[in-house]
Amino acid sequence: MCFKEAHDFSRREYHRYSATEPGIGLEAGQFLVEQKIVMACCDNWGVEVVPNPDESLVFPVHQLFLVKHGIYNLENMITEELAAEKVYEFAFSYAPLRLKGATGSPGNPIAIR
Repeated sequence: MCFKEAHDFSRREYHRYSATEPGIGLEAGQFLVEQKIVMACCDNWGVEVVPNPDESLVFPVHQLFLVKHGIYNLENMITEELAAEKVYEFAFSYAPLRLKGATGSPGNPIAIR
């Protein structure tokens, strides 16, 4: 499942970019779990809305996806070309770096139509 949040990733405005972000909430995350997705990719830095509307929760969608269900999060994806061409279905391949002991990695995403 890929999301286009239109969250401009501009390193020139890093503090504005990193302070808050649009994204999905826990209810949408649970719905996607029930749909049996295997990964969520987005053009923002955290998939989910930040700050969370419930101040007692910190990154609950990450916990739901990664910890409870093994669903991968791919963040900061460049989705403009797919959105501009209205590409909604495609085969997706992602080749992460093989880093021993790491919990994340940059990689090479490929959308194949």
